[in-house]
Amino acid sequence: MEDMSPQEIDSLTRICPLPSKELYNIDAAREKGIAKTSTELVAQVIQDSFLAEGFPLDLTALDSIFVKETAYAYPHAFILYNEDKEILDSVGTLKNSSSDYVSKLIPIGTKGLQYLQVKADIPLLPFIKEQVWALLLSAILMIFVILCMAYHLLVIRRKDTLLQQREDTINGTIHDLKAPLNSVVTTLSWLESTEANAAKKKAVEISRAEVRHLVCNIESLLVTVRKDRKRLILKKEETDIPHLAEIVKNSMDALYRTKPHTIEIENRLPENMKVVADGMYIENVIRNLVENALKYSDDGVNVKVTLQTANGMLQVAVQDDGWGIAPRYQKKLFRQFYQVPRGADRIRKGYGIGLAQSKYIIDAHKGKLSVKSAEGKGSEFSFTIPVRV
Repeated sequence: MEDMSPQEIDSLTRICPLPSKELYNIDAAREKGIAKTSTELVAQVIQDSFLAEGFPLDLTALDSIFVKETAYAYPHAFILYNEDKEILDSVGTLKNSSSDYVSKLIPIGTKGLQYLQVKADIPLLPFIKEQVWALLLSAILMIFVILCMAYHLLVIRRKDTLLQQREDTINGTIHDLKAPLNSVVTTLSWLESTEANAAKKKAVEISRAEVRHLVCNIESLLVTVRKDRKRLILKKEETDIPHLAEIVKNSMDALYRTKPHTIEIENRLPENMKVVADGMYIENVIRNLVENALKYSDDGVNVKVTLQTANGMLQVAVQDDGWGIAPRYQKKLFRQFYQVPRGADRIRKGYGIGLAQSKYIIDAHKGKLSVKSAEGKGSEFSFTIPVRV
């Protein structure tokens, strides 16, 4: 009011006449529980004037408002106390001294001359009746959700069992194919060694290479499918790595006889050096890397296989000048069934298991398989394994 003009003060007092010229602090009123807002504080100040003029709080009016506003006739009581907390008056239907709800003492006015308290019995039955449909619908929904979850879990379990049975059957079938194919390879090797006719001998050599390639693919399937469930059992022995590389070279030359290419083996290993490893699996790895170099390249591709040692580790690198692989695809190369996206003119038949199988084999040998490549500049796949166990 200090910032108001006399006219503004006169207008304010005419609209809302104050009963006194005292100053009131809203913060102090909050701390005492008299009022929470300035509006409530003004109402309490006005109540002081009513009490001073002999007009006490009308409990009957409060009781009628309560009965009108509540849908259910709760047993209740409005109790008025003096400043010494002695009962002055009470109105209501509550008969018991104890009740479900008891409010704190509410001051009437700012002088602490009178206090109001409300007591009521609120039975649970009306509340339950109001909420019974919501509870019933919630229970039905919960039962429905549980039944759906149980049904889906049952379906998933049946599918998992069926898939496991199917996988076991396929694994058994694939494994059973190896024995007759190995017999065919042995027979073809014998025919090749006894055949005098050069043309027939070359045909037998090509057939043997293709059958060996089929055996290699079958082994790749078995190794890849069993990954993370069955440990790869290695049959380690002293192995002639250059000899394995020559076998792979001859096999790939025969298999890709219609595609112009060159395969060079650069042997930097000490003479007659042997590496303790599983020869069949290491041959599969070299075969996979060399075949990928031939498959994913144009005619006239040059493939170089480098054999060397460093720090007690055998290093085998297969380098080509083929299509190369973009960096964004290189992290996914060793995942099962992953194939690098290529244009329609560069799509090649494959299953995406060769590199996954190779990594599994090299990991089992406690080695490392890696790639260096750039799109349009060729690739270099290399692996390292310990020379000795």
